Amino acid sequence: MIRVERNKKMPNAYDNAISTPSTQREKDRSDQVQNSAGGFVFTVDDKTRLERFLILGTTGGTYYVGERDLTKLNMQFLIDLIGRDEELVWNTIFDVSVDGRAYRNSPAIFALALLFRHGKQKNGPNHNNPLAAGNLLPHVCRTSTHLFEFVRYSKALGGWNRSTRRAVAGWYESKTTGQLAYQAVKYRQRDGWQHRDTIRLSHPKGIHPALGNFMLGNPGLVLDESQELDHIRGFLAVQELTDPKDIVRLMDQNYVKNLPWEAFPTSVHKEPDFWRRLFYNGAISGQALVRNITRLARLRMFNDMIFARDYADKLVDLDMIRRSKLHPIQYLLASVAHSSGQVKRSPNLSWGYESGRSKDWETSSIISDALDHGFHLAFKAAVPSGKRTMVSLDVSGSMSSYASGLDMTCAELGAAMATCIAKLEPYYLTNCFSDRLKSLPIRPGMSFQEVMHVTNGLNFGRTDCALPMVRALQDGIAVDTFFIFTDNETWYGGIHPYRALQNYRQSTGIPAKLIVAAASATEFSIADPNDAGMLDIAGADANLPKIVTEFSAGRL
Repeated sequence: MIRVERNKKMPNAYDNAISTPSTQREKDRSDQVQNSAGGFVFTVDDKTRLERFLILGTTGGTYYVGERDLTKLNMQFLIDLIGRDEELVWNTIFDVSVDGRAYRNSPAIFALALLFRHGKQKNGPNHNNPLAAGNLLPHVCRTSTHLFEFVRYSKALGGWNRSTRRAVAGWYESKTTGQLAYQAVKYRQRDGWQHRDTIRLSHPKGIHPALGNFMLGNPGLVLDESQELDHIRGFLAVQELTDPKDIVRLMDQNYVKNLPWEAFPTSVHKEPDFWRRLFYNGAISGQALVRNITRLARLRMFNDMIFARDYADKLVDLDMIRRSKLHPIQYLLASVAHSSGQVKRSPNLSWGYESGRSKDWETSSIISDALDHGFHLAFKAAVPSGKRTMVSLDVSGSMSSYASGLDMTCAELGAAMATCIAKLEPYYLTNCFSDRLKSLPIRPGMSFQEVMHVTNGLNFGRTDCALPMVRALQDGIAVDTFFIFTDNETWYGGIHPYRALQNYRQSTGIPAKLIVAAASATEFSIADPNDAGMLDIAGADANLPKIVTEFSAGRL
């Protein structure tokens, strides 16, 4: 921690606020709006709000706004934005989805369906652009699950049009026979949709006849000796067997080795030998590698130390992470679940959760360490800024709600993100705040179990997002960049956050910057949109450390 020399005449952070309203619940500038908590803040620009929706989504709503209302607000915003700046929507969807910046792809798929419904440039912003409309769909909808989700959204939004049919046909036509065969056996049905439904609606051309018959469910399927049809041949072979031991023995055959686990009968899913063979065949990777950790732990497979080490090494394979677009949040959720258990859910509760977690397996320290390491590896590569960074986590009452679609609170998510900055930057100070500010004991080497334990022990209260700047000035702490993780529902303090930053700059002579990481997909921000030294980002962005360091260093 580096301190500035205290000046006896240095004003208190509130001294310069005499001519401003006494509380954040009063309007300070004409361009401020009232947030859901009653405080006055700013609205973010179109691109930032769009990125928040695409990265954070609206699942679960927020502390103040329900899921349905938040979805409705964002949907109306998207429709309006498509009418005003369609090209911005196309380009941002491509950037967020293809670059793997979002934990879930669903918001991008939904936005794409809205574009097909309300956009005027059905072939994208540039007809000669290879990423326009029909060509963009395969990049965003990379799996059959994504495609079926797009079709479901399109139906719900008013049905298909000619451009939608052409785009879905293009999805099939863009894949080789081998790629399509893999999709056909891995994703046979999702959300009530099957390939036979989408093929009959879109009429793609050039599909291998035998593969087309398989996906359409036509009888009398005859396969040639083409290696591209091995996935179909293998799928049919394992479906004829009932004895799990026979299925495992068959997995030595070349045409079965690369089958995904979803292609095998459920009768073999409880056999450790099946998963071991699947893993060493290289048929379990990417998201499946992370998502099946709980299943394998229940089967006590990590008691085999050699298998556990091999599995852990695969989890931190950087090439695999990049190729499969694994998101840091996937590692985070898997780590918390493996160490602490899965969140209990109850259909009788409106928010879908009970308190506490359930766990019926033993935690493997080797797997936990790999998941913690994988979390940091999954972020885009970042170069430290070398700037003095104060990382401040909002732990007020509204941050106790579950983060969008995640089995953790907004505060827990923020604490995990804080460890990224602490691990990356050499000069940092961490704290947390509600209506008071105190130290947050987070260290770069802490496990997520330790981070969650620290966060769960915090006291939640009223929200004053000005406190990091106020306390830094009062205590004489030199800060180049303030990084605040918040839902922007500030309302309690006696000075607006942007005013507190201005005061800090004027009193210390340090041109300090403010980065606001949003915990929810609302339109609000404590950052002044007219101040080039303030930046809004989405709090679950895989680019988060890179954006923070680049902005702090003046490289962005």
